[in-house]
Amino acid sequence: MDIRHFKTFKAIVDLGSFIKAAGELNYAQSSVTSHIQAMETFYGQPLFDRIGKRVVINAFGKEVYHQALPLLDAWARVCDLRQDRTIPSGKIRIGVPESTMLYRFSPVLKQYKQLYPRVEIIMVNATCPEMRAALKAGELDIALLLEQGRTDRDLSIEPLMAEPMSIVLPRDYPGDELAHSRDHAVLCTEKGCSYRKIFKNLLAQKQIEPENIIETSSVEVIKRYVLCGLGISFLPTIAVNHEIEQDLLRAIPWKTDDPVLLQIAHHKGKWISPAMDELIKLTKKQFMANQ
Repeated sequence: MDIRHFKTFKAIVDLGSFIKAAGELNYAQSSVTSHIQAMETFYGQPLFDRIGKRVVINAFGKEVYHQALPLLDAWARVCDLRQDRTIPSGKIRIGVPESTMLYRFSPVLKQYKQLYPRVEIIMVNATCPEMRAALKAGELDIALLLEQGRTDRDLSIEPLMAEPMSIVLPRDYPGDELAHSRDHAVLCTEKGCSYRKIFKNLLAQKQIEPENIIETSSVEVIKRYVLCGLGISFLPTIAVNHEIEQDLLRAIPWKTDDPVLLQIAHHKGKWISPAMDELIKLTKKQFMANQ
């Protein structure tokens, strides 16, 4: 086996198809097939399950894929040594929470792409625990974590700004305090979301035991459901500022000595490429100026 086999394997997994991988790598499909056959011969077991006309990565293939990512990352760094080090290029994989992606990150991204058009940005929306795990596995280069401050022995984490949060209520919600209402569901973000736990604690403090719960990973869906009077939730204030100003919904600002922070993180052992370095600098400049 050689590095070409792993690059081919990764392309198949990322693109979901032998044919698409062949096109992406400019290989004949027979070459792609032979690369995978060489790997399967080496390991003595298949990387993919052949189910009818479909080819699906199996459990062993997933293990090889995750172990190969640091290898391919290291290979890219070695190859990058021959490039002009003053011009950022290559690929950056960044994890960004949905609310940050929608309401805060676009000015950074716009300016960065104007300065460095050769850099390919791959953005991933995930929970903070998922992003931390992906940083440690080498599946992400950078992550913007939206959670209360904490440390991690494997990660370099730097706070950028406090993210204001609010309890969000429909206009017809009874009273101005968080209270039990049979007419309104509790709209929760997905399990693993950093501020879902805060919301549950707020409900518990008010002795509210929700029976009617709706869970979704989408902040925008939650906001729409609050707007139509379906339920209450707990969201970054920036996600509902416009609706508050238009008197379309109501919000109770969350006050605390332990706020939710927007933080930038990368693995302590990660090589900081020129492209990553410039993105980190630009992100810090943008968000720290907002404090």
